[in-house]
Amino acid sequence: MVKKLDKWCDINWIIFLCITGVITAICAAVFWNKMPLGAQGAVFAAVIMPFHVLEEWKFPGGLHYFYNTLLGPKDKEKQDLSRYPMSRLTDMITNVGLQWIPLVYLLLSCVTGLSNATALCMMLFCFIEVIAHTCAGILTFYWFRKDGKKTIYNPGFATSYMMFLPGGIYLVTRLENITGSDWLWCVILFIIMMLICIPLTETPLKKWVARQEKGMFAFADPKYYDKFVHKK
Repeated sequence: MVKKLDKWCDINWIIFLCITGVITAICAAVFWNKMPLGAQGAVFAAVIMPFHVLEEWKFPGGLHYFYNTLLGPKDKEKQDLSRYPMSRLTDMITNVGLQWIPLVYLLLSCVTGLSNATALCMMLFCFIEVIAHTCAGILTFYWFRKDGKKTIYNPGFATSYMMFLPGGIYLVTRLENITGSDWLWCVILFIIMMLICIPLTETPLKKWVARQEKGMFAFADPKYYDKFVHKK
């Protein structure tokens, strides 16, 4: 069972993410003008996530190396940069959640009065992705500038600026009649999404992954950061 899960966490889940994104994009193209703004914002998240994940994992990949260096143990003897605290398992669940929870919110915005709240939530998500990858880029530039890093680019940076940023701006320019209740529900929806996708996922699973046999749920190499790491 664990080996099957490990196999799913390699490439199969990314294919699943891409298929979901394509189906969502086709449906959105057909019904776009009939969709409330909140549903449109949820579509942005669901469609952008496959591109974002492919950049973070594959082209060029390497987000895990930054994340685990920043948030993992500082003692080199205790470090496992290939899978702790972020492993292929925890990041798979995080990213699937960041695609599918917005799809749940899409339905909510269509059948309840939470369209503005959902739109605000997706707007925050878009802008936080941009801020997070900008900060990550500045930090890694500081880490690796002596090893030849000349820009603040990091895996996920391009899709943040080319996709999440325009999506966030689109939502900002179309929001109307925002109330305090909209902001309250926005915060609730955002906190629920973040809690499910990050701490409630990573906290119980990171130690479980660390107990598995060596290499299980591990990323193969630092990917994008490999050229800087080997210069140290």
